[in-house]
This record gives sequence, structure tokens and C-alpha cells, in this order.
Amino acid sequence: MSHTCKSLILHCIDFRFGEAIKKYLEDNRLMNNCDIVSLAGAVKNLVSPINPSYFEIVLRQIEISQKLHHITQVILMNHTDCGAYGGHNAFESTGAEYTQHVEDMKKAKKIIADKFSGLEIKMVLAKITPLGQVAFEEVW
Repeated sequence: MSHTCKSLILHCIDFRFGEAIKKYLEDNRLMNNCDIVSLAGAVKNLVSPINPSYFEIVLRQIEISQKLHHITQVILMNHTDCGAYGGHNAFESTGAEYTQHVEDMKKAKKIIADKFSGLEIKMVLAKITPLGQVAFEEVW
């Protein structure tokens, strides 16, 4: 059995989209082909961590995954209504919430790209509806 995998995915711990993430991994042929890092706030830990050690934890996981499993891709996945961001109510509109997540993922992408050359970095926003449905959107 190969001891390598394609990707590392960084996503939030929020239980509401656990099944959706599993389906995302299956649909993108990443099930059993990625390392999974699940931390409250996901990329917020890179761009505005509440504790500086959280920044180092995320980078260390990417470093280990690259060194041991030879990943070629990092998937940054944030989600709407994230408690680490204060939820929907912390934003004046859904547009403002969307913009904040996209800006944070872009900042995190730059941080990772500057530290780890050669990795493809994808940004995905999981939108959670009031009914609990999840839709994934790849952002640029």
C-alpha cells in the first residue's frame, strides 16, 4: 500500500457539514487520498488566530503532510455561519460574510504558497442554509 496521498484538507470542526464533507471527498476522489485537519475556524487560524500557536499548528500539519505523504494539493475550506467568525449575525449581510471568508482564504493561500512552494491550493466555501443543507463553491 502506498504511503502517499494527494491532498490535505483544512476545514472547520462544525458537525453540521460532516456528511457533506464526506460526500465532497468522495465526489472529488479524495476519500482515503487526503490528510484531514479539522480546527475550529479553519483558515482563521492562519490569518487571525486567537492564539499565535494555532498559526504554527496549521503550518506544521501541512509540513508533515508534505514530508510524509508527499501531498501536492491543499484544500482550504471555510463555511458560512461559522462560530469562530461569530456566525451569520456577526456580519451586516450574507455578502459581507462571503467576502470575509474569501478574503481570509486568499490570505491563507498566500501564506501557504510562500512557505510551501509547488503546492496547488484550492479554496472552497461551504454554504450552510438555515435548513442545514450544504453547497460547496470553489472560489478564486
